[in-house]
Amino acid sequence: MTIVTIGGDAVKITKLLSNEFPALDPVVWDLSPFIRHMHYLRKNIVFVECDRLAVESVAEKLAIVFSKMDVYAGVKKPVLKFGSGAKEVSVVIVAREGKNRREMDGGNPKLEKCLVDLLYYAKNEVLPLPLVDVLDLWEFYLTTEGLVRFNELYRYSMRRYLGWFVSIYAYSLSKDLKTKVDSRHLRAGLKNLELIRRVVSGEGFKIA
Repeated sequence: MTIVTIGGDAVKITKLLSNEFPALDPVVWDLSPFIRHMHYLRKNIVFVECDRLAVESVAEKLAIVFSKMDVYAGVKKPVLKFGSGAKEVSVVIVAREGKNRREMDGGNPKLEKCLVDLLYYAKNEVLPLPLVDVLDLWEFYLTTEGLVRFNELYRYSMRRYLGWFVSIYAYSLSKDLKTKVDSRHLRAGLKNLELIRRVVSGEGFKIA
């Protein structure tokens, strides 16, 4: 199990929330462990997950205290609430799921959760997070032995409606995979890829 460490920006926000909202019990993590594996993004993003009733209050407080940060907030899909044109760091506040989820270890997110969440935000263009950077990140972790547990990664990606995408990407990296991946996922990836190819080409489908 790999627990994600956080950087200085996330530590500052954690301390502020602890003082201002002592009953909040948030999950806070950021991009600091990942940026070195990205090629285009150099701006840190701090993610804050908290009770849905507190999302707007937390966003307002952080926008006041950290006025040079761009603040995104939303129960499920964050939108830009307070923009300052920040070049170094942004903060994203969303609703937290149940406290006993498998992708959490107490108040700490596991690596697999962070990777899937980043893929979700980039693929759906929810945040200014380059998809190519996130895929580079995934490639690093999937082709380096012992860093991630693919079953955990895939299970959480299914909850994010990204299982098909993850199976295809794992299949595309199958020659270089160092992570242990059940062959069933690779076969599913091949089937999903072939289905997409048929849709794009129109093969086997009647097009009006």
